[in-house]
Amino acid sequence: MSAAPRHVETDVLIIGSGGAGMYAAIEAARAGCGVLLADRSLIGRGGATVMAQMTVAVALGSETPDHWSFHYNDTLEAGRGLCDERLARLLCEEGPACIREMEEWGIGWARKDGRITQAFAPGHDRPRCVYVDFLNTGPAVSKTLRGAVTRSKGIRKAGDLVIVDLVRAGGEVTGAVALAYARAAPPSPSPPRRRSWQPAGLPGSTAATAPPPTWVATAMRWRCAPAHR
Repeated sequence: MSAAPRHVETDVLIIGSGGAGMYAAIEAARAGCGVLLADRSLIGRGGATVMAQMTVAVALGSETPDHWSFHYNDTLEAGRGLCDERLARLLCEEGPACIREMEEWGIGWARKDGRITQAFAPGHDRPRCVYVDFLNTGPAVSKTLRGAVTRSKGIRKAGDLVIVDLVRAGGEVTGAVALAYARAAPPSPSPPRRRSWQPAGLPGSTAATAPPPTWVATAMRWRCAPAHR
């Protein structure tokens, strides 16, 4: 692979292709944006989602009457002041629609008497947790989202890329710099758009020689958001 930098542009660059990254890519594509979904691993097979096992808490009310506000109150109480209340509300309020959407995509939530099963879990005042099975819910979520990403027009995928820096212009982050693993194929060039990404192939680089993701993320956060130091 050539070590010469390669410039690729896109409307939206999403770094990380776990559950959150894949769904963000789907939503951006729905809005008509061109999306580049990049990950240091295989697309949709890294991150925390694929390793999760048990359940997903959501106020569906399929077995016991429920409402997102009850879920929200339980979340804040269990969080003991550590929750971002705005994000917690977003999660609790929009969660039911996302769970039903994934059912339409074929995830196969466990059911009883024709209704999605909900189980008790610590921190909740009623049965609220859906699952595929108690050992493979995370992998099922990842697989379902990978399928939705593949079906979505406007999403380009680029795995085996280590994001090592963020590009800023006018006080805003406008792109990123990445190193490509030797086995990776860089995405093809595209017509100029608003967001830029500049991967540089590094001959001989491997997962073993790449910097740990937590080090890279911390360094980028310190350089681009000094207020959080």
